[in-house]
Amino acid sequence: MTVVGCVPLDDRPVSTQLPALVCAVAGARLVLPPPAGRAVQRRPGDVAATGEWLRSLSCDTVVVSLEGLTSGGLIASRTGHEPLVDLLGRLAVLGRVRLPVHAAVVVPRAPDSDDAAEEPPYWDTYGRALHALSAALHTGHGVAEARGAVPAAVRLDWLRRRLRQHQLGLAAVDLVAEGTLASLAVGVDDAAVAGLSVPDAAHLAEQANRLEVADRVSVGHGADETTAVLCARALLALSGLRSPRVVVDCHDRAALARTATYESSQVRNTAREQLRAAGAQPLDGPLVDTDDRPDAVLVVHPPDGAGDWAVRPPARTDDAIAGATANLVAEHLAAGQRVAVADVAQPNGADPALVEALAGRGLLGRLDAWAAWNTAGNTLGTVAAHLVAGHVGRGLGAWDAAAHRHLLAARLVEDWAWMSVVRHEVRACTGGDPRLHDHVAADHPALTGVGARLQELLAQVGPDLGWQVDETSVRLPWNRTFEVHVELVPSADRAT
Repeated sequence: MTVVGCVPLDDRPVSTQLPALVCAVAGARLVLPPPAGRAVQRRPGDVAATGEWLRSLSCDTVVVSLEGLTSGGLIASRTGHEPLVDLLGRLAVLGRVRLPVHAAVVVPRAPDSDDAAEEPPYWDTYGRALHALSAALHTGHGVAEARGAVPAAVRLDWLRRRLRQHQLGLAAVDLVAEGTLASLAVGVDDAAVAGLSVPDAAHLAEQANRLEVADRVSVGHGADETTAVLCARALLALSGLRSPRVVVDCHDRAALARTATYESSQVRNTAREQLRAAGAQPLDGPLVDTDDRPDAVLVVHPPDGAGDWAVRPPARTDDAIAGATANLVAEHLAAGQRVAVADVAQPNGADPALVEALAGRGLLGRLDAWAAWNTAGNTLGTVAAHLVAGHVGRGLGAWDAAAHRHLLAARLVEDWAWMSVVRHEVRACTGGDPRLHDHVAADHPALTGVGARLQELLAQVGPDLGWQVDETSVRLPWNRTFEVHVELVPSADRAT
């Protein structure tokens, strides 16, 4: 069995559980550093322990979050005070790993909220003002006014942190050119059309082009899903199989030109970026009748601007648009295509109308991948990783059908059942402000019965997947409602 070593961003399920499930689809196994090496919210992981673990690791290939390796985690990379020379020094261990290493690095965000839960403390007071300053510095408009809204010491600290992270990204591009890294995924975290993430990402892409390694450096929206994406890419590289050819399609192809919330470019570009990052070859649609058939079709349920399941859940979504997407899925399946669905209609959750339309027609269990969580980049990267892992597994005769159904069920439970339905019910009990990260104690009465509720919903749409919620496993990993940890177990009547 192929073994993939992984240094994750932190200890969240999307950083640890998701890459493991992607590997399992291809018949591979993921190994992680000891718990001490993984960040828990604002507490960084032990970078020395992680470096030692890497040096002694015995596996076939390695996927590394550079924030996890150098800072001890994603939030630590935003809040830590270590000098750049120390961070760069921790990259040296990668040169001593005599295995293919695939790495990810993040272009930092500037969230439009006065909330320091994942940022330096001054974000509680100046978060929105710093977001405005980011836009002003990018566009050149209103710079003096934007600077005046933030104390000089805060401006300097924030901009130096961004510069430090950018230099880490430049060093990573150089490691690709040097041959230390087999590939690099640059994830642009929670971007905006106007903001410093845009020129920073463009500069990293420019350097990759200049060094003639653009074929091994992907720059695109997303962050939390990058290690899962790289697991698929690493497995494909080991397999020796050709890249899967994937058509990107939509019921309204003009809608692929829309820009999703928390991103800065068209959703069709995000889809292509994530497919390339996972090792696939994106193709322009629509699909035509030809003997040169693609390996799969990625159907995008496009952004509609109706709301945000985390901060302003829409009262309802459009049944007609959901039906059109489901019809397109059915058409491709009827034509014998492998089909995956990326639901990016609203951020931070799934469109219930689409889940209902797919489930009502018996299509969910026939998909090669499905996801709908957080940003469009997060969703599209997860779908791309699942697709490529399936391609590798089938090509090598190692595809695990049960693991495939497990990943589908896991995404349904978190992306739809939790994010779009149960999270809202829990918040109604806790009274938390959805615009800010909340804090919910592990024994809060609002969590009573959540496992049963999630299982009830999964049973409604995925009874043929063969998995059910372990109701005793449900918890909030960071004691907040933004994400949930759920373990699935085989259903009692699961078919072998």
